[in-house]
Amino acid sequence: LKMLNPKFRMPSRKFLGNLFNITPSFKLYDILNFQAKSGESTNGCFIVATFIPDLIEKDIWTIFSKVVRACKIAEKHGVGIVTLGGFTSIVAERIGQEICEQVDVPITSGNTFTAAMTIEGVIKASQALELDIEAAKVAVIGGTGDIGSACARVLSSKVKQLTITGRTKSNLRRLRSELAKKRKAKIIATTDNEAAVREADIIIACASATSSIISIDWFKPGAIISDVGYPKNISYTPTGREDILVFSGGLTQAPSTIDLPIDVGLPAPDTIYGCFAEAIILSLEKRYENYSFGRGNITPEKIAEITNLGKKHGFGPSRFYWGDKLLDSSAIENIKNHVVSG
Repeated sequence: LKMLNPKFRMPSRKFLGNLFNITPSFKLYDILNFQAKSGESTNGCFIVATFIPDLIEKDIWTIFSKVVRACKIAEKHGVGIVTLGGFTSIVAERIGQEICEQVDVPITSGNTFTAAMTIEGVIKASQALELDIEAAKVAVIGGTGDIGSACARVLSSKVKQLTITGRTKSNLRRLRSELAKKRKAKIIATTDNEAAVREADIIIACASATSSIISIDWFKPGAIISDVGYPKNISYTPTGREDILVFSGGLTQAPSTIDLPIDVGLPAPDTIYGCFAEAIILSLEKRYENYSFGRGNITPEKIAEITNLGKKHGFGPSRFYWGDKLLDSSAIENIKNHVVSG
């Protein structure tokens, strides 16, 4: 709406919810001749399923029908694979395979490559702040979700202590039991987000929520915070803190730019969401399959595979963006100096 009229005054959230509820899914934009480093190229399109996140809790089946309709539009345009961006992937997680049963096109949530870029990002950030990741305490907020549990499975073999948080105790117990059997890290499970992040050296915030569930004041000096959930909450919270490294996680630097006509929250033209990139990578590989689907099924082996395929085609971890601001080497040095002086 603001794209059509920059002076437009936004109506109430309730009005927008009702408006989006009756707005059909539609194709917004063609993405043509995306060039990879490997020399391969592919085409695609950007399809919009309009709803506000609140509607997922109120009427998930209406949203389900919108997502199915969006997939059928993709099918009509002859695409090889559909990736579910933003909150549409949550619909797929909760309802499971039923979307696949309704359409004749492979579907991926894109969460495997998002998890891969999240892990690559925190490793890169640890190196930038000279933090020994093997001695680090890591907290994964939303640790029982698809991306959170995937990150936990990989990092629990790399770090000293891993804390996972979630809303459902039974899910936490199940994942803690799985991780404790075969990983080297001390595993802690809790529903208390504040307790989890207070002493953590690295925090991966994976919970998708419309408002922040973590206070920026909870982080200790020198902490690394990867804001993976959608929408990005922590990385856009105003703060005067200069002794922590906060960045938007799960993003990837792409070999070509995608210039969408609307703002989807990306900080630079060559930086895209991991979920978008997963479909592009699979398309370049001509692997039209339900690559990331269901909840909690992402394995370390699959993360390694999609990471290597991404590298082959020129995808790697994004530069560090704190909101819209690029954190260059001088900004990183400033954070390190504040930690030392503090």
